[in-house]
Amino acid sequence: MVNPFTAGTKIRKIQQDVLRPLYTMYPGQEAAKFSWLLVETGRAISHHRPFMEEVCRSHLVAIIFKIIKLLGGADQLTEEDFTRFTSYVNDGGIKAMVKMLLSADKEKTFIDELAELPPDVRENAPPMLTKSKSLHSDFITGFFKEVYDSVEKTPQKLHDNFAKSDDFINRLAFLAAENQKKIP
Repeated sequence: MVNPFTAGTKIRKIQQDVLRPLYTMYPGQEAAKFSWLLVETGRAISHHRPFMEEVCRSHLVAIIFKIIKLLGGADQLTEEDFTRFTSYVNDGGIKAMVKMLLSADKEKTFIDELAELPPDVRENAPPMLTKSKSLHSDFITGFFKEVYDSVEKTPQKLHDNFAKSDDFINRLAFLAAENQKKIP
């Protein structure tokens, strides 16, 4: 059961764990390939997936939404976006995302997993991914300022990871939109 009194702390921990592979410096990070960092991110998400799914099934989801906004980095997040995300999680989207991040052929796995989701979730994918790119940009910029005091002081490798992540999200949004065109 989700405890509303500890949810903020838990969400902060999830954010740190999920951001660590791509957006913090640690031994071996400098030499790590982007595709491997995505796998590590997938593992972090997988570890916290049960909590995310429980939150999205919980009647406390509105409170959690407010906590996320309060923690910062999601000022653009609307209730409609949160509802869209909740639907995505409840319909197996996080599970599909983890499978894609852990796979060797991420694009093929993304398309295959997208095909397995309900039609309304598939239709929701392009706008959700487009919005997630905007949120990603705001959130990571805020994270860099918090951790490194400014975006300018952030190590170049992390800037590179950020640019590659943006490109990756753009590619997924494009694939989702193209996939929608193919469905009768």
